[in-house]
Amino acid sequence: MVVKIRLDKAEALMESKGIDSLIITYEPNVFYFTAVPRPGGTYLFLLKDEKYILSPALDFWRVSEYVRDVEVIPYSGYDIPGVDVKRIARKLTDWIVQKIKEGKVNRLGIDLGSGSPFSLRVKERLSGLEVIDVAPDIVDMRVIKDSNELSLMREALRITESSLTRVVEDIRPGLREYEIAGMLEGLMRTNGADGYAFETIVASGRNAAFPHAVPTTKTVVEGDPIVIDMGARYGGYCADMTRTPVIGDPEKELKKIIEAVDEAVNTATDLVAPGVKVSEIDAAAREVLRKNGYGKYFIHSLGHGVGIEVHEKPRVAQGVDEVLKEGMVITIEPGVYIYGKYGVRIENMVVVTKEGHEVLNSVPNII
Repeated sequence: MVVKIRLDKAEALMESKGIDSLIITYEPNVFYFTAVPRPGGTYLFLLKDEKYILSPALDFWRVSEYVRDVEVIPYSGYDIPGVDVKRIARKLTDWIVQKIKEGKVNRLGIDLGSGSPFSLRVKERLSGLEVIDVAPDIVDMRVIKDSNELSLMREALRITESSLTRVVEDIRPGLREYEIAGMLEGLMRTNGADGYAFETIVASGRNAAFPHAVPTTKTVVEGDPIVIDMGARYGGYCADMTRTPVIGDPEKELKKIIEAVDEAVNTATDLVAPGVKVSEIDAAAREVLRKNGYGKYFIHSLGHGVGIEVHEKPRVAQGVDEVLKEGMVITIEPGVYIYGKYGVRIENMVVVTKEGHEVLNSVPNII
């Protein structure tokens, strides 16, 4: 597993925005630039001629294993045995403010829009300085995946699909939803996942009508659809897919719904290409479900971007005029949800290519 360090992009951002210093505080953004996994409490701090990664002292050695050509400085209000290095012994905000003043910084960039409390505290201490919110710029960087990111996402999806396929073979009437979820998550870990993109959804029968269902003690009944929405995390990147298997033969109406959702997935996917509005893709899926008599049961947006976070830009939905660009990875996930009865959802990951698109999934839509 090779996760790319992107300090060059952070420096390019400084140059493009005309800023003298950059502070990155939002955990996914810190990971994006530094490749430090799960960097909670770890921040990237760049000045014109200085580069720092500021780490909680208890994480100092782990963080140091992942970075090169950047000084890692631990911060702690007390001595920690084993960390015999220069450390920031006072409040981190005080230390940063002093460095900014010493560096005669005129314009500071912080990813404020990401909502990190620490970034807001730093801004408050620097009220006399011009502070630029670079969060939107980082969002735009992250939305376009490079070859390294795509390879990690392909592996995350491979782990997800192999785990799903194996568990579906073993599902039988009488198993509880949470037991199936446990089987899926255990296999993802066994198959190499370094975590989960989100909490696995397993919802059968009437529970499948809840788009954000949680696994319960309900047992699987023959003939019921089972919505399984799952995703492994690999190298810090997410997979996200949904299938709706049926144990036994589905009733006539359920079979029709599954086929309609499958058609909606394929129709929308066929439109994916650079320059296409995401709202047009959403509309295409809705039209398929409408003509099949299920339009009113599709109650959420068609999809979203995927990457370091499972929900990223762009939002693939009605009324959104953003256009697709080469390198974006989105989900296509129409669904039909009939309250009190059941639901069906199928979800694939699709990368926008120069020529059009590539569906990253290999497991058939209907299993």
